[in-house]
Amino acid sequence: MKPLRQILLQFAGRTKGLEPGPEVGLSSAQVAESRAAYGANTLTPIPREPLWSRFLGKFDEPIIRILLGAALLSTVVDLFKGGADGGFRWPGLVGMVLLAGTLGAGLGVRRLRAWLPSLMLLASMALFGLSVAVQHPSFEGLAVMLAVILATGVSFISEYRSDREFEALNSQKDSLRVKVNRDGAFLTIPMEEVVTGDLVLLEAGDEIPADGWLIRAVELRVDQSLLTGESAPVKKGIARVDEETHGIDRAGCAYRGTQVLAGVATLRVAEVGDTTLVGLIARNLGLQDGQERGESDTSQALQGDRVRDKLTISKRQTPLQVKLGRLADLISLAGYIAAVAILVVVLARAWIDGEFSTGYLNAFGAILNAVVYAVIIVVVAVPEGLPMSVTVSLALAMRKMTRANSLVRQLVACETIGSATVICSDKTGTLTENRMTVVRVNTAGRALEPGMPDWQGLNAARLMTDASQVRHRDFTPLDWLGLVTGVNSTAQLERKNGRLAVVGSGTEGALLHWLQDQGADYGAVRKAYPLICQAHFTSERKLMSSVIRLGGVVVVLVKGASETVLARSTHAIQADGSIRLLEEEERLAWSGVISTAAGEAMRTLAFACKILPGAGDSLLADVDSLMASTPELESGLAFAGLLSIRDPLRQDARESIDACRTAGIGVKMVTGDSPWTARAIGRQLGMLDDPNALLVTSDEFKVMSDAQALELLPRLAILARAQPLDKYRLVRLLQERGEVVAVTGDGTNDAPALKKADVGLSMGVAGTEVAKEASHIVLLDDAFSTIVSAVHWGRALYENIQRFIQFQLTINVSALVIAFMGPFLGIRPPFTVLQLLWVNVIMDTFAAIALCSEPPGRGLMQDKPKRRDEPIVTPGMAVNILGTALFFIVVLTGLLLLMRGDPSSPGWFAGDGPWMAESAGKLFPVLPGDLVADAAGSWTATSGAVVESVKLHFTMRQATIFFTAYVLFQVWNLINCRSLNPAVSGLTGLGGNWWFIGIAVAIMIGQVMIVNLGGVVFNTVPLGVEWAWIVLGTSSVLFFAEGVRRLRMRGIRQ
Repeated sequence: MKPLRQILLQFAGRTKGLEPGPEVGLSSAQVAESRAAYGANTLTPIPREPLWSRFLGKFDEPIIRILLGAALLSTVVDLFKGGADGGFRWPGLVGMVLLAGTLGAGLGVRRLRAWLPSLMLLASMALFGLSVAVQHPSFEGLAVMLAVILATGVSFISEYRSDREFEALNSQKDSLRVKVNRDGAFLTIPMEEVVTGDLVLLEAGDEIPADGWLIRAVELRVDQSLLTGESAPVKKGIARVDEETHGIDRAGCAYRGTQVLAGVATLRVAEVGDTTLVGLIARNLGLQDGQERGESDTSQALQGDRVRDKLTISKRQTPLQVKLGRLADLISLAGYIAAVAILVVVLARAWIDGEFSTGYLNAFGAILNAVVYAVIIVVVAVPEGLPMSVTVSLALAMRKMTRANSLVRQLVACETIGSATVICSDKTGTLTENRMTVVRVNTAGRALEPGMPDWQGLNAARLMTDASQVRHRDFTPLDWLGLVTGVNSTAQLERKNGRLAVVGSGTEGALLHWLQDQGADYGAVRKAYPLICQAHFTSERKLMSSVIRLGGVVVVLVKGASETVLARSTHAIQADGSIRLLEEEERLAWSGVISTAAGEAMRTLAFACKILPGAGDSLLADVDSLMASTPELESGLAFAGLLSIRDPLRQDARESIDACRTAGIGVKMVTGDSPWTARAIGRQLGMLDDPNALLVTSDEFKVMSDAQALELLPRLAILARAQPLDKYRLVRLLQERGEVVAVTGDGTNDAPALKKADVGLSMGVAGTEVAKEASHIVLLDDAFSTIVSAVHWGRALYENIQRFIQFQLTINVSALVIAFMGPFLGIRPPFTVLQLLWVNVIMDTFAAIALCSEPPGRGLMQDKPKRRDEPIVTPGMAVNILGTALFFIVVLTGLLLLMRGDPSSPGWFAGDGPWMAESAGKLFPVLPGDLVADAAGSWTATSGAVVESVKLHFTMRQATIFFTAYVLFQVWNLINCRSLNPAVSGLTGLGGNWWFIGIAVAIMIGQVMIVNLGGVVFNTVPLGVEWAWIVLGTSSVLFFAEGVRRLRMRGIRQ
């Protein structure tokens, strides 16, 4: 924070002579001046990338870049083909110049390099507009562009919807109301209206609205865990000025977002809004890697050092992005090699046929035809539907995970959580319930726990009866515990969102909850036994005392640290309510109970009372004198018993950690608690069952070099007394070891580690807005079991993507090989780019949805996490892909050869008479009016004209049969791809998945509509009886795949 004197100078003209002591509030005029000079107490939202930039950023994926390149090339080729003569035209030149300019600018200008995919999209759209202008529209280029826009659009819309849900989650937080002193009076205002210089009144349960220094503090305890990670309350006092540095000591400073647990105080506001410590951290979240962080006085006040570069945003690619990138590189390399080879073969054939010696236009036409064929090869090789299908799979997984209490803010996080190898988890609220609870009561040699018959043995009616109507001799030890709990406390319970929330100390809140569970309303108890005076808890005394009148006597009620209360006790209350001397043997027994509870991660509080002699009227005459004699009042006590409290483990915490261990995921607990508490919790969770498992404290971790820490990490189970930078360093070191790291966090201090992690998991209930903004996934119920559920869905998603890749690559490998073999066999595959895009984009998107509807495979959580360098196509998948593709190639190539005419027969190239006579009796006869394709892809009607100048290959009917057979092969193969496990048939459980069956039927209906209604757009004609044998013939792939599966199983058994 700024030096105190510098802050005082800022108010020189308005609050002259202001010092930290006097409680001098601002006037209305000064409030306006302060707001004008230093701003409002609002945090500027963390800068978010503009929507248009986020949308264009979706194009920066390897497969998307390949598709954009194919769209550009296809459109340029179509421009060259423009015109009736197919000759060299000016639109082609314009296209070539625009293509060269786009690539040159994107690759040559460093600032534009990141925008290359977007430039390619814009260039493709411009070229398409040009092709329309010259009346030769490039529908193939348009179709590829639409496939790209669909894929990127689904991804963008899914993340946008998730962001809206995230904003709605944050908006549910009520606006904080603050008490300030203005114009000489205290009034309540919204937190946003607090200004620099304001005096703020703080009480137990208040959230501190801004950074400042304390000018009054009475027994003040503050929870700073959201900033420091320390769960223990921090004692605060009046601010002191260091004469050498003129700065304020930390103990006198309070920070925005921290919580007052006990005591009262007055805060002089020094920093508001973005200049608070929380504001500085939030602003740094927007910094990119490599940017320099400046010096921060506020961070010096809290940490005595720089904010440093610990707030850098992680830019590491996710495992899925790495694997799909490698797959895209492999696919593009195969496609380019095949395209170049085809280009060379087709040009060589044209040279041999003498097409280059018959004139300039014919030579250019031959080159253009070769380029067109090469472009088709590229389009066939590239899985256009893969980006769309992966995006759809991610979006569906996002919805499933949201229903399972995981709000996913970034699509890729769905899969990344499934690849996690290490989870660094907080303790409080994630592994525990974040609710201090009384779990044991010890009185007069008895130990009671929830569920025991006498657990609710307290006389609630007695405690709520007017104090004048009861006798202290009637009180049992349990009644005394209830009385002290109800009266000797400053905490309260308030109903919020249908549940009781603690206002004040969490420890006192646990006691009040216990009292309520016993049937005694603490409000009624306090009303029945009004306070005479009260001495608040101090760290020196470690006690809190209250004086009341009970019947005809004055009683001092005491609670506090167990060892302290026991040491001040000389008597003990017996089970029948009588009081006798505390024997040494009994004192040792109580000490043993306290030690045992500490070893079980319990915190014990002791309760005692002291009955003052006589009626106490003389004592009550001067309350101030009575309180001045506190040491006397708090000695010679009658020991009543102990209450043991702890933050209980979530019921499924141990089971969830065991599930992670079975799944090969390491769990490391990072907590600000003491080593003793952390060790006890770790034992309950089974984290220290391994004799080699280590608990390391923050001090020990800090002195280790990176090399020493890296060597220790495999054995590290618990990091105790952890500071924010410890968690950040732990994540960084784990990533250096090649781990995929998931991190949980709820506090502002966790934001750097959440950003650095491969997956940051914030708490939806207890998390701060800064932590949620820094995370990839928000856990809506804060439970560790939800993380395990997210891992399960992430692994199921990865398996679904593998299923689809197996399905998609089978299509592409078979189509690529058939297209590649065409020039060598004298065959041009009779499908168009639009037909391929129906198969590779629309049909494949439905296929992805169908495969995502499959229930997660058995044993997902028994498998080890996928390594970052592990290929997404496994050897088993490769066998299925290559084996099924080979089957397709053999059958479809045979079909092509059967449909092809005999080029050596002169009659084949004549008109209707000889041609139709030649084809009569064949499996695929040529009928009157059929359209016939030539080598250039043009269609000619068999009307009787002599067409000897063209080499006719297929009729449109034959091409439709081939296209339909090709599609139905994929539909049947979709069933095969349901299973990646050779031990499970693709037909297993098919009847129970109506989504899958419905989608497969929908694809079939879509194909029927294309065949019957596609016409000139899809180059199809209606079919008749051919449908029957096509359906039956293509279903043979099921039997082939079943044979391959059985062969694989035999190989595995051997």
